[in-house]
Amino acid sequence: MKLSPIIAALRTLCPRFENRVGSVSQYEDLPDCGKLALPAAYVIPGEDVVGEQRSQTDYWQSLTESFYVVVILNNARNQKGKYPSVDTLNEVRSEIWRALLGWQPEPGCGAINYAGAEEADSNRAEYHYMFKFNTETDINAEDTRHDADLNNLPDLHTVAIDLNEQSSGVNSHLEMKIK
Repeated sequence: MKLSPIIAALRTLCPRFENRVGSVSQYEDLPDCGKLALPAAYVIPGEDVVGEQRSQTDYWQSLTESFYVVVILNNARNQKGKYPSVDTLNEVRSEIWRALLGWQPEPGCGAINYAGAEEADSNRAEYHYMFKFNTETDINAEDTRHDADLNNLPDLHTVAIDLNEQSSGVNSHLEMKIK
């Protein structure tokens, strides 16, 4: 699943982040190259979980693709010595839900589902919280190498069958040659 449509949706539909939504490469390099101003969000890929092969004649397998939205909030005291509101995380979650839940980011992709959340990291300055999402789809024959190989075969134009009856008795058999 492509993550760029999800990043675009969060930038557009979550005004709290003021366009500060990054990708996995930006999140992994946080200590080395700096980071987006807070609050910020980063979309990172999660795990893929596949089901059993469901067809005996072609390819058909369920696929659950996961991605995470890591939100980084300011955890420091403000100038008045007060900590950020404890309700901020709930408000952020509501904004993210409205932007993503039930949406199909790509054709053939299932709707986005919420799969839970957990604290990713925190310190005196920042609070990192990871929201988990997934979408379900199927891997079909069209997604396989076998299908591509079949599509590259030349068209079949002629079949020649040569029948040869060995005898005309009751126990006779028919020979056939296909060219």
